[in-house]
Amino acid sequence: MRLFKQSLVVCLFFACFFSCQEESKIEVEEESKSEYAKFVDAMSAEGIATGNILVYEKGEVVFKSSNGLRSINPIDSLDLNSQFRLASVSKQFTGMAIMKLKEAGKLEYDQKVNTILTDFPYDNITIRQLLHHVSGLTDYERIIVENFIKEDTTKQYILGNDEILKEFYRVDPELDFNPGEKWEYSNTGYLVLASIVEKVSGQHFRDFLKEQITDPIGMTHTVLYKYQMNADSKMPNRVFGYRKALNQTDLISNDYDIVNDVRGDGGIYSTLDDLYKWNMALAKHTIIPKSYLDEAWESGQTNDGAFTGYGFGWFLEYNPGEPRIINHSGGWVGFVTFLQNEVDAQSGFIILTNNSGEHFESIYDNIERLKAGESYQMPRTSIYKEMAKRIYDKDVNEAITFYKSVKTDTINYAVSESDINQLGYLLINEDKVDAATQIFKLNRDEHPKSANVYDSYGDALLMQGDSIQALENFKKCFEMDDSLMYAKDKSEALETALKN
Repeated sequence: MRLFKQSLVVCLFFACFFSCQEESKIEVEEESKSEYAKFVDAMSAEGIATGNILVYEKGEVVFKSSNGLRSINPIDSLDLNSQFRLASVSKQFTGMAIMKLKEAGKLEYDQKVNTILTDFPYDNITIRQLLHHVSGLTDYERIIVENFIKEDTTKQYILGNDEILKEFYRVDPELDFNPGEKWEYSNTGYLVLASIVEKVSGQHFRDFLKEQITDPIGMTHTVLYKYQMNADSKMPNRVFGYRKALNQTDLISNDYDIVNDVRGDGGIYSTLDDLYKWNMALAKHTIIPKSYLDEAWESGQTNDGAFTGYGFGWFLEYNPGEPRIINHSGGWVGFVTFLQNEVDAQSGFIILTNNSGEHFESIYDNIERLKAGESYQMPRTSIYKEMAKRIYDKDVNEAITFYKSVKTDTINYAVSESDINQLGYLLINEDKVDAATQIFKLNRDEHPKSANVYDSYGDALLMQGDSIQALENFKKCFEMDDSLMYAKDKSEALETALKN
């Protein structure tokens, strides 16, 4: 499995797309139409925004493009100077910050975290384990969702490291596993790393990054942003995340989250040109000596000696002795990003999007194809989006008729059980429970050997008040797959309720 596909898994979330020929523009920085430019044109002709893309070979930029919307309120187009939220692509900058402190003799990788952050409640976790995602720390987002109490329910809170660590220390959750026992991607670990940088350096992480990393290599449009919801006159090129509504017409902001001020695991905004400078500084060892990078690009290991394929903020897509390729994806609110650095070849590419990730994998796959000298392939039409449009334009019966008419046309349409299941839950979120129930029933009828479709159908039936049929479907789900404990739990809870 390519490590990109592993890294993409950690940032998957529901995503939608938008591109409007009249309101957005394509900016391609080249005179002749390359295959890359033809691909961007073809996508745009189908109403698909490709965001900002840069490709470079042997240290020279061979293609740059900008295609999409920077904001939806007001409508404004992207350009080549647009500053995107990098999401988890930010982690490599956190890794570099730790490396700079190591270079300065201010910490050791195998130093215990609680020797620096004295309130840290675990005495068996090291900095290296945080870097390699083997610490066992539980997810801070879950801690906030389950425990954070809003003193003012009318206020939209924006939490950062200090507030989150305070809550984390108060809750004092158990580790998900013993440190080093296994690899598990950890945003919490990189939040803690940024707080370590602040404690050791005596500087805010934003200032440390600017002074020690971005300014020295000329990344003048890269910043750890102090998040605010509205437009910021001090950052006019800032990009906002958005998505298309389920009705396939309206645009919806997808930019805010309560933990948007967390630093270390994300929060950095940057541009194509700055990220190109960053990749080249790494390839040429101008930011830190090669010996530090060699260690940062060695795979972490679990306690049993298994290699994880992850370094100090990078996924590693090479074997010992092969040309080094490092990369990372990012996904947060409306942003999906990817940074590829073929270090030894001084080649790579950058993809920055803000339309909630629809067609992102197609963009990535086609950049890889074109780099390899192959032809691009247009993405298939999403059948569940076409169904959603028909539900809103007419009714659910129209959507089901459409599904049955095209479900075997897998050349032109992307058809899957999971997509139809997702459509059902999205309809529930839109308070269209009756339509969702019919969609779940369709999915059950189409995939009778799949256990999960019975659970989903049961959820909708229960919301409609049909407890008897809901119970039958929950039981059927667990009978077919006894690893799906959630169906067993629902069955037992429903049986208890029916007896009372």
